[in-house]
This record gives sequence, C-alpha cells and structure tokens, in this order.
Amino acid sequence: MDGQDRRPLPVEPLECRQHAEELLAEERPWSSAIWALLAIAGELAAIRRQLEKSARKAGR
Repeated sequence: MDGQDRRPLPVEPLECRQHAEELLAEERPWSSAIWALLAIAGELAAIRRQLEKSARKAGR
C-alpha cells in the first residue's frame, strides 16, 4: 500500500467504527480489529472527559 491509498486518520470514534466495518467487509480482519480498538479507545476517552467534567461540577 503506497501513500496514495491511505486516507487521513479519522478523529471521531464513529468514523473509526465505520472504517472497521468497511475493512471487515473487504475480509481484512486484522485491520478491522485495529480500527475497532481505536473506536473503543475513542469512546472511552469521551466517557472519561464527561466523568471529569461531572466531577468538576460536583466539586463546586
């Protein structure tokens, strides 16, 4: 795969999930698994940010 075939990295977890589903449809399970893990990490980061925001509001 050369540089022209690469898409920019998605930022949103939903984009990562969609990319994982596309790769799974293309029968590329390892690549799909990596993108799925990135989607999970993105969701966990969003949850952590929300929990931190809630904790700051409760501490006022």
